[in-house]
Amino acid sequence: MEDKLQDEKIRIREWVQLNRERMIEMLSVLIRHDTVNKVISGSEKECQETLGAMMTGLGLETELYEPEQVPGFHEHPAYYPGKDYNGRPNVSAVWKGTGGGKSLLFSGHIDTAAVAPGWQGSPFEPVIRDNKLYGLGAYDMKGGLIASILAVKCLMDLELRLKGDVMIESVVDEEFGGANGTVAGRARGFTADAVIIPEPTNLALYPATRGGALWRVTFRGTTGLSFNGEQIRNPAADAARFILFLETHEVRRAETEGPAPWYSGRKEQLPIIVTRLEAGDLKSPLCDVGPVECHVDIWVECYPGVDEDQLREELLAGYREFCGIEPAKGFVLPEFTRMIRFLPGSEVAADFPLIPLLAGEIESAMGRAAEVTGSPFACDAFVFNEYSDSPALILGPAGGSAHAPDEYVDLDSLAVLIEIYAGAMLRWCGSQAADL
Repeated sequence: MEDKLQDEKIRIREWVQLNRERMIEMLSVLIRHDTVNKVISGSEKECQETLGAMMTGLGLETELYEPEQVPGFHEHPAYYPGKDYNGRPNVSAVWKGTGGGKSLLFSGHIDTAAVAPGWQGSPFEPVIRDNKLYGLGAYDMKGGLIASILAVKCLMDLELRLKGDVMIESVVDEEFGGANGTVAGRARGFTADAVIIPEPTNLALYPATRGGALWRVTFRGTTGLSFNGEQIRNPAADAARFILFLETHEVRRAETEGPAPWYSGRKEQLPIIVTRLEAGDLKSPLCDVGPVECHVDIWVECYPGVDEDQLREELLAGYREFCGIEPAKGFVLPEFTRMIRFLPGSEVAADFPLIPLLAGEIESAMGRAAEVTGSPFACDAFVFNEYSDSPALILGPAGGSAHAPDEYVDLDSLAVLIEIYAGAMLRWCGSQAADL
């Protein structure tokens, strides 16, 4: 049996090497489609249709469907209102097994973050330099989607039939706290014994994800020139004090070790990012008095097990302490307004059998021990781990500059990822040939 498994791994690696140009071309096709998430709406349709035709052409049973057409979509407990899904289909594909094996779902998103300023060329025209493929979404996460598709094609071409089903879905609206595309897949009934999300992980395995909140924090005050003795309170000064607190609080949080098992043994900064400041009349050619409101938009991350109320109260309690036991006269706590859904952190049980299986495939493909730890970001894994019976792990390619100019994916890592995925399918879903 061991000799047979080793032979299969050799054949898979050879196939991946022979199909490297196909990998590059398929990924390039997806990058050329503008699928930027526009927060409320999006333009993923043409790319999803292209991807659906691509998977059908490879021999998979494929369908496109719009989230709004899914019964129970709006009623799903993870549904978040206020988005437009007209012309924004999900696409799903199935490679049917022969029966008797466990199923595996690869769930990726087709939408990308906005085009950050500073790209050297067009973000929608892929370019290869130094074995890196540059393009918007190459790393996050069209590369991982292509790896999952080609892993299935690899086993097909090598006539390595599986007992369990393999499913691939490409969902819309994951960026900016979306996740409703993923919710629609669950409402439609696509389930599996395990899920792999091909988010970029640099070939580390993440059984847990952070959570996060994006809030608008509003400070209110009074304005005028005060030469008649009026009491003026500039909310920009309060906002500045709050920002100073956030800097110290981010450092203080890093002094505490994260929760077991996936974040223990290390201390790390959970990002608190000021994403936007807004105050004063921005349409006026000049302002000679202070604003009456100041808005500070912040992104704040947290570990699994922390809910939105707990995270907000942590900030408010820390801010009270920062300002002193007896704050200055007129001190008022700011108002918090949610800008996107709260993304809860989530985790998979430490004894879930896909974890050691995937770690073994990573070690076999890379010749070193796998890094198995909690992710340094939030994503839609919570939809599976909190609202379904399909535990989700995260494993994707290496690269850089996600959500930044000149995003790229490392092509060698993408090829290795295909090998890891194909080996995992054989071991998790069961190989029909192994019974012969």
